[in-house]
Formats: sequence, C-alpha cells, structure tokens
Amino acid sequence: MDLVISDEQEALAGTVRDWLAERTDLAAAHADRDGRPMSGPEDFRAAAELGLVGLLRDAEGGAHADLALVVEELGYAASPLPLGQAALVCRALDDAGFGGDMADRVAAGAALVVPVLPEPGEEPVRASAGPDGALALDGRVAIVAGALGADAFLVVAESADGAPVLALAPADLPGIALTERTSLDITRDFAAVALEGTAVQAGSWTAVEPETAERLGGALALHHAADAVGAAGRLVAMTLHYVRERRQFGRVIGGFQAVKHHCADMAVDVERARVTVRAAARALDAGDPGARRLRIAEAAAIAGEACSRVAGTALQLHGGMGFTWEHDLHLYLRRVKAGELLGGPPRYHYARLMELVG
Repeated sequence: MDLVISDEQEALAGTVRDWLAERTDLAAAHADRDGRPMSGPEDFRAAAELGLVGLLRDAEGGAHADLALVVEELGYAASPLPLGQAALVCRALDDAGFGGDMADRVAAGAALVVPVLPEPGEEPVRASAGPDGALALDGRVAIVAGALGADAFLVVAESADGAPVLALAPADLPGIALTERTSLDITRDFAAVALEGTAVQAGSWTAVEPETAERLGGALALHHAADAVGAAGRLVAMTLHYVRERRQFGRVIGGFQAVKHHCADMAVDVERARVTVRAAARALDAGDPGARRLRIAEAAAIAGEACSRVAGTALQLHGGMGFTWEHDLHLYLRRVKAGELLGGPPRYHYARLMELVG
C-alpha cells in the first residue's frame, strides 16, 4: 500500500497547520475557564469556511485519509477544536439519511454536533420506544470530547433487542445533563453526558446496521490516534530544538551520543505511528470491513504506545525544564497520555488485533 501523501494532501496539511498556528492560543490551557468551552463558535465557523468540517461528505470529495491529516495537525497545534468529531457526524448523518438539514448546518459551521458513544467496555446507552414515534434514551457516557460547546449530540444507543440506533439530540433537551470532566489533558474540553428519559422525536433517530455503529466507533478511535501522532510530532520538534540549544559540560547536549539515540528513537516511533494511522485511514475509505477492523486495531495499539513513549522521552530530554508549568511540553504530554486511552487503551486494541488475526 502506497502511504506517501499526494501534493494536494501535503498542501492541505500545510494550510491547516498555518491556520491553526494563528488561531491556537496555548496560554488558554493555563487559564481558569470557569466552565466555558475552550473553543468558540467563531473558530468552528472559520474552520467550516475552509471546508474542514464537511471534508468527509460526498460533495466535498474528501476521505478519511484527508481528515486524518487535518486531525494530526490539530494534535500538532494542541487545538481544542473538535473538527474530527464534527466531520464524522456529518458523514454519519448523510449515510443514515436522517436529521433534516443538520448535516448541512454542521458542515457550514452553524451548529456543532459531536458523537456520544461509550468507550469500549462501558455500558451502552439504552433506547426504548416512546409515544408518537419518539425514542427515549437512558444512560451515561463518561467522557465526550467537545461536549461543552456542542449544540447537539449524535448518540449511539442500543435498543431492547440489541440493535444499534443513532439519535440526534439537541443539547438543551430535557433529561440531558453535562458534567465537565477534569482531565489530564487541559488542551481540550471533556464532559460526561448523562441521559435520563431523554425523548428524541420521530425523524431525529433511526435504526442502523451493527456495521454502521462499529464503523463510527472505529473511525473515532482512529482519529484519536491521528491526534496523538500530531502531538508526538510536535514533541519531537520541541525536543530537537531544545537539545540543539541546551549546553552542558561546554557543549550542546544534542552532541552526546545517548541523546542522539533517544531523538532517533522518538522520530522512528512517530513515523511508525503515522504509517499505521494512514494505513487505517485508507482502509476506512476502501470499505472492506475486515481490513478496516484490522488496520484500526493496529493503528490504535501501535500509535497509542509509540506516542506515549515519545512523550516520556521528550520529558526526560528536557530535564528540569520539562517539569515546569510555564513550558508547553507538559501540554502535549498530557494530550498524548489522555489520547492513549480515548477509543480504548492499547491493550484493548492489541487483544482485538489478536482476535482478528487468530
């Protein structure tokens, strides 16, 4: 499989990196937000105007291979924007054919909708029939990225017979409660979403095939891995800059052989993680369910571990400087370590990988 990106994809990644550099303020991660979301609607609208939110829609001609590049740049910038989640919602609404014009509104930046689905091993959200074709939702999803600023949620639920259901629930519906989560990662917003007898009206929900729900969960796990690759790549860049400047015993520490080896190991880990993520993104686009499951499990497992190693090595090579609150290194380390668990930890995906190849 050719995993070299095209000139157009390289231009896309470069444009997104420059745009995020102008709009991402890392100082905001240190500030007391008092429950307010880190990213505002104006930033989301600006991203939509660039075509990033609707990237997966058929009319845009985009693909998961393109979106993974965008999400990687979000991680590189430590941006709080939930663009990957919103893009997945657009595609899911288009494929399922419900929700009225919500997919158009999300793609245009007029509304932010993020997916709400349990992490692997968590209890599912339960769906039961209500009056007049409505659907009642009950359950709690412990952690949802971007939930604080969302206008609505795309909930993945399970009906009484075990069949999956997608439901579009406005954030202000009775029975929905958000609880801001204090996370190791302070560059993004996280919240728990609780649903208690939340009634979703007819036309705003639909039963789907198990394949559809599984694909959405897998895509979300993949893009968490892509985000971690971007953050790890930024840690490599920061570390190389530091070891070229820091002097000890009369010479820059980057001249010591042991430091060179550590930097080389970091670069190899990032590239290995990046390759597995790109392979999984292309498998998502190819549409082969078996290859998709295999590649996503591989990417989430390998990228999760590799990026975590990069973060630990970057901290060690920065020495005492890396432990300070004022240095930005800890922001990326936190993001990588949190991302290692989102969508399932590496041990979960390694076990799944063994099941798939066994």
